[in-house]
Amino acid sequence: MAPYLMQVLPLGDGAIEFSDSPQVFGAADIDRLIDLLTDSTRHGLVFVAGTDNKIPFDAFRRKVKEWTKEVYGLAQVVVLDPAATRALAEHVGAHFTTPAWTIRTYQPGVDFENRLDSRRHRILGTNRLATQSDKATRILLGEIARQQASTRPADPALQRVLRRFERSENQRLVEDLSRPAEPVTPIVELPPPTPPEPSHLVVEPPGILAEGEAQLALVRRVLGIDAITEEALIRAVSPRVDKTAVEALDERVNTLQSRKEELEDERTELHAVLEDAQLELEVVNLDLDNRDGKIAWLQARLKERGDYEAAYLSVPDEYSISRPGSFGELLDRIDAMETISFTGDQSVVLKLGVSDTNDSALRTAWDAVLDMGDYARARAEGNWGHGLDLYLKCPPDGYRATTAGKFGQTETAATMKAHGAERVFPVPPEVHSSKRIEMKAHFKLARIGMVSPRMYIHDGHPNDPRLYIGYIGPHLTNTQTR
Repeated sequence: MAPYLMQVLPLGDGAIEFSDSPQVFGAADIDRLIDLLTDSTRHGLVFVAGTDNKIPFDAFRRKVKEWTKEVYGLAQVVVLDPAATRALAEHVGAHFTTPAWTIRTYQPGVDFENRLDSRRHRILGTNRLATQSDKATRILLGEIARQQASTRPADPALQRVLRRFERSENQRLVEDLSRPAEPVTPIVELPPPTPPEPSHLVVEPPGILAEGEAQLALVRRVLGIDAITEEALIRAVSPRVDKTAVEALDERVNTLQSRKEELEDERTELHAVLEDAQLELEVVNLDLDNRDGKIAWLQARLKERGDYEAAYLSVPDEYSISRPGSFGELLDRIDAMETISFTGDQSVVLKLGVSDTNDSALRTAWDAVLDMGDYARARAEGNWGHGLDLYLKCPPDGYRATTAGKFGQTETAATMKAHGAERVFPVPPEVHSSKRIEMKAHFKLARIGMVSPRMYIHDGHPNDPRLYIGYIGPHLTNTQTR
């Protein structure tokens, strides 16, 4: 049904226009592909297949169409021709590209500036595509698409509508409790029976009449009515509503609904934080593996040269990294640096200590400061002549750079158009005559709920050999802020 609907209806997801077969992209389409992958309104997956000239392109495209039969309507499929595959690698780099003869699953919200984000977008490799059956590949890709569709958070606009319906339903239930019972259908009165002939009248004994009167009196007293009529009986047996109790129930239901919504939002945010933490931990583990390998190699080299002692001695104090214990100490250390200045509001920085309970933002902030310090030193010593973004990705030998995945060189045009005024921070008059300057470059310090601190900077190079930190504080408003 899904392929047929895509043929007759204009269906899509953000910038994606759904199709019932793979779309072929050439080199001229790479900018459109990048826009599609980074589209903030996209919810579904994009499967991208890469190629080169070693295998006939049309045959591979037909295979991709067969493998992706179960994803249509849930995701979009793009097959890159050889020129487009090379162009994508040139535009986004090795971490984010789709290698030839693989299929890469791009999750929503691709962040090409964050190397950590590349771990989210999995690759189905050439060997697996070649060795497993077409049916297994088709089922696998279908399961990936269905799982993502069933577990992704609801769109905020849809969430708001659903919550309005829930509140309306709660209100209806409360109103039903307070509404009087519907009147009972009147009893059809039967004509009075024909009186019996006088000769047949039966006179009830006085005791029976007295007992009947007593029972009627009991009914009137219990029901609180003066006369036993149909209207009086209906009114008496209808539920009596305590207005105060209904109002308390209404308030309680609204409170519980609000708490439920808060917990749903918190769960969604915590899930995103957990995913980010897992990705970051994986990258840290990879870095530790590389470091352990390098240490083992260096120890072996030292032993080859007969320096057995140095291979196993403790690290000297001058090579140990001392970290600030608070944001106040962080500011003090920045003040002592010659090439970095903090020009922002210190009170905003100090408040971060309340939300940064495990010092994750403080740790990243200090790492970023150390990286910027070495960047300035590399430029002063003539060992680097490019910007901070490229330095963090490939630093020269002997200089540190640990925060490449945390750095963003700029903000989106939409963010700057709507919220650019929030990103104008103080600088000395020698930097700008107005004593304020727009800062787009920033470090993402941590994911801490809605706080998620950021550090905004201005690089004075090449004219000014200093870097200026204009802001360290909670996440500023952007197009994703709800």
